[in-house]
Amino acid sequence: MSVQATIACVVFVITILLLVFKPIPIIITGALVPTVLALFGIIKADTAFADFTNSTSIFMICFCIIGSAFFKTGLADFLGTKIIGVLGKNEKGLLAGTGIVAGGISAFLNDTGSTACMMPIVSSMAEKAGIKRSRLLLALSYFASLGGCITLAGTTPHIVANGILKDNGLREFGFFEYSLIGVPLLIVGILYMMFIGVKLLPNRDINVAVDGTKDYNLKKMPYCAAIFVFTILAMATEVIPIMLAGVIGSVLVVLTGCITMDEAIKAIPVSSVFLVGGVFPISKALVSTGAAEFFVTQLSPVLAGFSPLALLGGIAALQLLITQFLMNSSATVLVLPIALMLCQAAGINPLAGAMVVSICASGVFASPFGAGNNLIVMEAGGYTIQDFVKCGLPLVVLFGIVTTVLCAVIYL
Repeated sequence: MSVQATIACVVFVITILLLVFKPIPIIITGALVPTVLALFGIIKADTAFADFTNSTSIFMICFCIIGSAFFKTGLADFLGTKIIGVLGKNEKGLLAGTGIVAGGISAFLNDTGSTACMMPIVSSMAEKAGIKRSRLLLALSYFASLGGCITLAGTTPHIVANGILKDNGLREFGFFEYSLIGVPLLIVGILYMMFIGVKLLPNRDINVAVDGTKDYNLKKMPYCAAIFVFTILAMATEVIPIMLAGVIGSVLVVLTGCITMDEAIKAIPVSSVFLVGGVFPISKALVSTGAAEFFVTQLSPVLAGFSPLALLGGIAALQLLITQFLMNSSATVLVLPIALMLCQAAGINPLAGAMVVSICASGVFASPFGAGNNLIVMEAGGYTIQDFVKCGLPLVVLFGIVTTVLCAVIYL
């Protein structure tokens, strides 16, 4: 292995440690990585920061702006109240309704935003049905994570994964390609919470207030709905490139007054942009220096005895473990290059490993730390870490098994 390849590997390992232990902010890590790689001549200085404005970063920014408008106009609240109101007559009905609405919204919008939007609605419906809030809010968070698995726009790891695939010269996943795995996972998750998880949820009286007051902008809702549908259809049909559809949608929600310019700027996920722009060069460096090829060559004999299903299961277990504690996009950036190398070394379709990693990034059920939506329901529902482990660990295992099997069936 060359000196540059060794340096690239060292930078990769140090980046992992920085993202895991967070001694410095993610933004600083993102700025330092391309700087260091350029200083050692591994990447060119004049293009070191090109990934800050790549298609992955632009798409992520645009959809966060569109999602913010969806919440600001009250459209998400309006739809959620109507659907849950029809289904939520008892505890199982409320769980089913919450799963359908939260899963549907978070398939296209931020998981944390979807959860925050739905909390007042679910809490109000629970009160009307005489059900304690602690019986529903954890399920709400789980459903938001599961819904994020359904489309390319559902969660940042999917966008990040596509960017890494593109940088490695591999086919990118289609907008609704994730649905082949995400929809079955949401259905399995809803059934699990209705018949098994419900028995593991606490039954506590909670006095924490949940703000249920929302200022709907009824005049802007139709505009927001039309722009949202246009953007999704344009992305799904690829009539225009996905990135351009996102830009058009985000510009329109500002021009039509669905969201102000200041609100649009605040919606930009700065940390995620720096994570993508700063850490993507590592993936390129591992390939360009020959480090990836070296490890693939070394691992091929070792992995020859493993079945493809076992290898995918191992990748799923690794990602599910890491994502319980790390931000899911960070976990994807760390695990996906490893998964691609493992799949190539084993002679199996690397897209199988990529899909396992990007889907399993959403499997944060046994810990409150790996997902923002888990953290915001923790206090509101009066949950302890033990509650997450008790109710979420079986779901993590079930999630991993279903994901592994479906990815094997579809991609192997």
